[in-house]
Amino acid sequence: MGTMRRLATCALLVLAGGALAQEAPEGAPAAPELPSRTIQTPAGAKPLAAPILTVDQDVLFTASDWGRRTQRVLEEEGGKIEAENDRLAAQLSAEEAELTEQRATLDPAEFRKQAEAFDTRATEIRRQRAQVVQDLNAWAAADRAAFYRAALPLMGEMMQERGAVAVLDRRTVFVSLDAIDLTQDLVARLNRDLGDGAGTVPLKGQAD
Repeated sequence: MGTMRRLATCALLVLAGGALAQEAPEGAPAAPELPSRTIQTPAGAKPLAAPILTVDQDVLFTASDWGRRTQRVLEEEGGKIEAENDRLAAQLSAEEAELTEQRATLDPAEFRKQAEAFDTRATEIRRQRAQVVQDLNAWAAADRAAFYRAALPLMGEMMQERGAVAVLDRRTVFVSLDAIDLTQDLVARLNRDLGDGAGTVPLKGQAD
């Protein structure tokens, strides 16, 4: 990636739209959800220079080369985890069935010893498999956070190009012109300048 662009000191960049929501008191009726609306501008219209611009955070990530690469990794690693979980479940089930069959021929004390050892090992396997899932989820969160950190300078660059002082999460805006939405243009610039972000946040156990 090239040199870091600096945001204008007067810029207000709003990305945490979810923080605007507040929980209603327990028992209070839920507030009606206001529908957001984007007014379409004529096809081929030039991007509008405006003090306020919008971006869809989720689309920005999922439509980018970086987000697509992340999703591929999640699907691949998730498939491996599921296959290994199935293998271990079948193995433990077979061992449990074998131990049950031996119960009639084993000394009660020996059976209890083997049963306790089996339970201890099964519990440890479940803990390890849960940790694997947790590690993958943590990686995905860190990778997404790294994407937004890398995207901010480019977003600030586009803000200045269009004379804006703020970028709002599109989902928090009640009504707006689609001409002030940066999402697709920003995705193109992110793909050009950042690529797919491979290796930025290494995945444990995966070679770069």
